[in-house]
Amino acid sequence: MNEDKNIKIARLISLEKKTREAKTQDELNFVVANETRQIFDFLNSFLLLKGPTDKFQVKATSDLATVDRTAPLITYIENIINNTGQNLKEIQNLKLDKISKKIKVKKPKNIPENILCIPIISPQKGLQGYLLLTRNQNFIENEIELARHLAVTYGHAFNTFISDFSFKNFIKKNLIGTNAWKITLVIIIISIIPIKITSTAPVEVIPKNPILITSPFEGVVKNIVVNNNDKINSGDLLVLLEDTELLNNYNLSKQSLRVAEKELLRSRQSSFTNNEEKSRLAELVAQVDLKKAEVASTEEKLKKSKLYAGKKGIAIVDQKTGWQGRPVSVGEKIMTLANPNNIEFLVWLPVKDSLVIKENTEVKVFLDINPIKSLKGKLLRASYEPSLSPEEVLSYKIGVSYEGDTPPRIGLRGTAKIYGSKVMLIYYLFRKPITFARQLIGI
Repeated sequence: MNEDKNIKIARLISLEKKTREAKTQDELNFVVANETRQIFDFLNSFLLLKGPTDKFQVKATSDLATVDRTAPLITYIENIINNTGQNLKEIQNLKLDKISKKIKVKKPKNIPENILCIPIISPQKGLQGYLLLTRNQNFIENEIELARHLAVTYGHAFNTFISDFSFKNFIKKNLIGTNAWKITLVIIIISIIPIKITSTAPVEVIPKNPILITSPFEGVVKNIVVNNNDKINSGDLLVLLEDTELLNNYNLSKQSLRVAEKELLRSRQSSFTNNEEKSRLAELVAQVDLKKAEVASTEEKLKKSKLYAGKKGIAIVDQKTGWQGRPVSVGEKIMTLANPNNIEFLVWLPVKDSLVIKENTEVKVFLDINPIKSLKGKLLRASYEPSLSPEEVLSYKIGVSYEGDTPPRIGLRGTAKIYGSKVMLIYYLFRKPITFARQLIGI
């Protein structure tokens, strides 16, 4: 008998040592929920701890690594602790049938009849939680005495990890009583502080007043000579359009012109003796003029099959290889010629984040390559109607100037911060929730 008692004392000391050596709250939760089996024989254990809202939640169960909060048994355990209305500050056996009827919750079939409720009370912070032990046999008086000793031990251990913060205590301490009017006054003063309303949106560096290289006629792209971001000088060859058919038409028009000129020469020579040939001279002259116009037209079209740069800049080509063999219509853009020193920003402001903005409104741009440094700009224009952005978000297109010395590279992306008018701080904080609520209830 003394030997069994010594073994139990050794186990108790070992358990207390493990609770003191626990380095994290999760580790302590595991020890309490599982290692208590060294002292008591039970089927299941449930450790419930108090949260910031003063509600008790199951944080650990025996034999399980994680707690499934959707499990009916876990929900039932939390309900009987949070809704009994009993003063559970003493160790006691819970009468589940009586409690279930009182709180109108159906008792699960897989829970044993005997549940020992052990309050975990911290000497400094009061009630911190409960340890529930279940088994089919009744808990005897000696076990209850041991449980009372362990409750104190666990209370000391949890005192290290558990915060005593509670919403109810915070409200009672600060918003009710002699300090209530002071706190309320401070909140009101802070809430009406004027602050500039802001909104963030994706931004891209684009060329300002770029030269668009377009197709002069319907045709097929043969080759784009330059590469993306190449430096271009005035007169450099940029694009070759397919000219096989144009060259054939030019050669045919020249042959037709030679035939018409020979016919005119023959008719002039015969007109001295033949009045009929003389009467055809005006018609043949008109035909020669028409053929000359056709030759000039086909020659001009053949020259336009080679597109040259009119100014200096850099080439901006979207998927160069994808253009080869691609048919184009009149005026269709093939590439862009831009001045790298003359740039602006294109901002896609989502409709849900839109705000009242005016011309020359301050804008700060944070590029992805240097997100710490901001680039300053001013609003130039904004689209009247929203359109889909490259990310398929309904947005307003906003043009922003660059107010700096060294312009960033064209094509860089980042985030723009747009500043609107001044509003109260309370509106700034609750603008989106107010908008969501208004859309939800339809006012």
